[in-house]
Amino acid sequence: MNRLLIASLDRFGPLRDSVRDDLMACSQETQRFEPGQVIAPAEARSRLRLLARGLAVKQQALPDGGRQIFGVATPGDLIDLGGLYAGLDHEVLALGVCEVRMTTAHELRTMMRAHPNLLAALCRAILTEAQRQRDWMVGLGRRTALARAANLLCEVYWRQTALRLAQDGRCDFPAVQADIADALGLSVVHVHRVLRTLRDDGLATLRNGVLKIDDWEGLTRLGGFDPERLRPQRETLDIASRAASG
Repeated sequence: MNRLLIASLDRFGPLRDSVRDDLMACSQETQRFEPGQVIAPAEARSRLRLLARGLAVKQQALPDGGRQIFGVATPGDLIDLGGLYAGLDHEVLALGVCEVRMTTAHELRTMMRAHPNLLAALCRAILTEAQRQRDWMVGLGRRTALARAANLLCEVYWRQTALRLAQDGRCDFPAVQADIADALGLSVVHVHRVLRTLRDDGLATLRNGVLKIDDWEGLTRLGGFDPERLRPQRETLDIASRAASG
């Protein structure tokens, strides 16, 4: 079961064998969450919560009852890294049915103290997440509503394609228009118009929780989508080689 955790972290590695051994031996609890359930509440400490199945969103609640969604998590993502040293300043919500695996906060702290190599991988994972969120911020501030929506759909589809979860131009995206509105900073009415335009222009269709891409090149061009901003940061080969030899 822990092989998925090792594979997820190794994207930000490479991990040393001693780290892999401890990750393989650590405990892992599995929980199922229904759509709309909170997976990780605000102020929660990290337990290396790994999204094994389904899609989730990271969001911050506002005093007036509104919310801002600022990230979508796909299988293989560690979804509570913001709680490594302090409690989360946001919550993670299941977008569809989700399966989450997690260790204990004590085991995580013990492994971080014992393995600087693991701590470095976690830091690179956080930096990768921050890079994605900066791209979202740029989109909210400088892209048109159509471009924001196109970029979001590109990200959801591209990340699931990388996991081989997309097929024949389709992937799961169990978001309602209110979810998309809270992610893009738009009204639900505006989101309805934007999605209709993307459909009528032959670019993409979102219906009944399934995203269908009809014109990938056109959609990426409209959204200014750059997959390089989503790729995991890794230790460079020369640094990794010096660390291994030292």
